[in-house]
Amino acid sequence: MPKAAPPKASILIVAWNSGDDLARCMAALEAQSLRDFEVILLDNGSTDGAVEQLVQRPWLTCLRSDRNLGFAAGNNRAAQGASAQYLVTLNPDAFPDPDWLEMLVAAAERHPEAGSIGSTQVLDADPEIYDGAGDPYTVFGAAWRGGKGRPARPVAEGEVFGVCAAAALYRREAFEALGGFEERFFCYYEDVDLAVRLRLAGWTVIQTPAARVRHVGSGSAPSGFVLRHATRNRIWTVVRGLPGWIVWVGTPLAMAFALAAAVTGAPRGEARARLSALGEAVHGLGETLRERKAIQGSAAVSKTLFARALTWSLWTYARRGIDVRPVTDLPDRTAEPPLPGRVVAVIVSHQPDGKLREVIAAALDQCDRVVLVDNGSDEKMIAPLRDLTGGEDRAVLIENGENLGLARAQNIGLARARAEGADWILLLDDDSVPEPEMVAAMISAWETLPDRRRVGLLTPRLTDDEGSLKPYLLTARGRFDLDRTPMGPGGLVRNGVFAIASGSLIRSKVLEVTGDMPADYFIDYVDIEFSLRLRAAGFEIVGVGDAVLRHRLGEFQQIVGRDGGLNGGLNTHSAWRRFYIHRNRVRVWRAHGGQVLAWLAWDMAATLYDVWKVLRHEEDKIAKLKAIGSGWLAALRA
Repeated sequence: MPKAAPPKASILIVAWNSGDDLARCMAALEAQSLRDFEVILLDNGSTDGAVEQLVQRPWLTCLRSDRNLGFAAGNNRAAQGASAQYLVTLNPDAFPDPDWLEMLVAAAERHPEAGSIGSTQVLDADPEIYDGAGDPYTVFGAAWRGGKGRPARPVAEGEVFGVCAAAALYRREAFEALGGFEERFFCYYEDVDLAVRLRLAGWTVIQTPAARVRHVGSGSAPSGFVLRHATRNRIWTVVRGLPGWIVWVGTPLAMAFALAAAVTGAPRGEARARLSALGEAVHGLGETLRERKAIQGSAAVSKTLFARALTWSLWTYARRGIDVRPVTDLPDRTAEPPLPGRVVAVIVSHQPDGKLREVIAAALDQCDRVVLVDNGSDEKMIAPLRDLTGGEDRAVLIENGENLGLARAQNIGLARARAEGADWILLLDDDSVPEPEMVAAMISAWETLPDRRRVGLLTPRLTDDEGSLKPYLLTARGRFDLDRTPMGPGGLVRNGVFAIASGSLIRSKVLEVTGDMPADYFIDYVDIEFSLRLRAAGFEIVGVGDAVLRHRLGEFQQIVGRDGGLNGGLNTHSAWRRFYIHRNRVRVWRAHGGQVLAWLAWDMAATLYDVWKVLRHEEDKIAKLKAIGSGWLAALRA
């Protein structure tokens, strides 16, 4: 019989008294969409019987050690039994989403120059909070899981210094050439040390948003064991890895920080463990310097290039922030959809009026499938939706049971659309009706563009029954220009700043590299944040004049003149909506305001205009002004 081809990925798991987490991790791997993998599980001297209780699976191979080899040596031993080109380290308390492995491998194939790919880690206890998105690294040896403990707002795929080995892919070629993890470290900082050596060898490191795991980790205060290994290994990593002049800056700073941590940690009983670790690091300095000579002797990158990969911002370090840097040609690495492609519409509803039936009918006329996500409508409203979708095999209804907010509901719909094999995803509100051939017009326009890979989102021309919507798109070619470009029949508008969500047609593959909607925004500015993130990743927003969407912005209020007659009208919002509008717009300013400074000034002016509208024309002035102020305060706190 011919020898079977090796699998695409070998997943390495080192288990030490992992308890129930291990079985849950195995169940998550059983559910993976990419089935071409093997699991090499090393039982690292466990005594809890968790490995013996596992269900045997054809993709699972168990190795045993009669003693605890540590995380570094344990993974190296598991890697020796692996056969795939991609080695994927996974902690037993990390539980991957069903498409996790598929997304990791896709990112590795988009970035053949990357020696490792990092997962997006969220807390198992609260998956809307980051456990980490890439590992920044400083000149004084500190590394951390980027954004840990902060809201898990999506970050587009980009370059990081290193990745956390709790859930990471390593290219076998790079891993073996560098000798894997440094076994002398036992555990802690072994992945940082490997990241340093990958960088020195000329590999890049990529963090991707779509490969997602829920991680339990440790929420308690660090033990003496942790402090010992983390402190000692941090210093060894600096001495071994920092090249040239950088090590002369980094080593004394690393030592000073270790001493300072011992002093400040004395009230918590940490001083002895930290000082002991510092002594151990110094005692092993001879061996560390010999290792340094070999590592630096084979370095393939300049000191300047290495230094640029470090995080130099003290503000980022102090807040344990994320440091993911754009990949300039990311659009060129993102695959085009096949033609004509499969289009899935995602509609979010909440207490919808009679127009939803018209929206669904129009979407079914133009799309292959419709995913309706209802956000907590009452029984009177939801019953007709069940009847409507139950009789249509191309429509599915997802009932959230409560109002999770527009962003979370859209993310639920996006996940289902991708599971349905969508090449394109059309977002619609429950009161936005696509005119005939809207979707076809956008795809047709996209096909004509010679640089169509750069186009991540297409948006239609908007119209409404009141005539208050002006058909234009805000555009900008740089940071300092902003145009209000008309959209008319036959027109194609390039370089959009943002597009409203309803009517947006997004390439599914683009979402893999930009991430989904910011879930904690709830409603308002969700689409603006996504659009600016899209632009920052190198993609373009294009308006198509031949595609038309009947839409409505807010509540339309007639203005009564002093003579009692009607004097035009304006779109307005309630106090609770004002809170989200102003909270989220300030969040967007903080995250993306520097991208298009002219738009930032425009939106700040719009803020003042909104306050003027409340004071001049609207009712419930006090409640609305309080909501605006509360929104600002909430944005500045988070």
